[in-house]
Amino acid sequence: MATGDFTITYDTTSVTLNQFSGEDLPRAYLGQATLEFSAIGAGYSTGPAVRQKRVWSIAAYATYQQCLDTFTIFEGWDAERATGVNTAKVSVQDELFGSTVSASAFFTDPPVVSKLGSGNDTLYLMTFALTET
Repeated sequence: MATGDFTITYDTTSVTLNQFSGEDLPRAYLGQATLEFSAIGAGYSTGPAVRQKRVWSIAAYATYQQCLDTFTIFEGWDAERATGVNTAKVSVQDELFGSTVSASAFFTDPPVVSKLGSGNDTLYLMTFALTET
């Protein structure tokens, strides 16, 4: 299981998650660059001339309050995004592996919450995805 804290913040609401459901690190990269070869065999890169963006695919065990707060974050972010202003961003503090990563991100998959079984009212499985802006 991945260890460390992952915190998202929007406006005045913040959620820290640290009980992840799998062994994989929830952080990956968008993979926008590719290696091509010329007719004479020289290698060169293609893709945007910027650093490749991080992607977080979160699957974490969360309390009822953490789920509510994540929905509050998503709904606030989505309301701003829906105005057509392209500045809606969620703050990310990723302390999952090595040094701390601070970034701004865009929800690319909204939060989904599932019960872990009947009689369990303390933890839920919450999934969502963010892409760095």
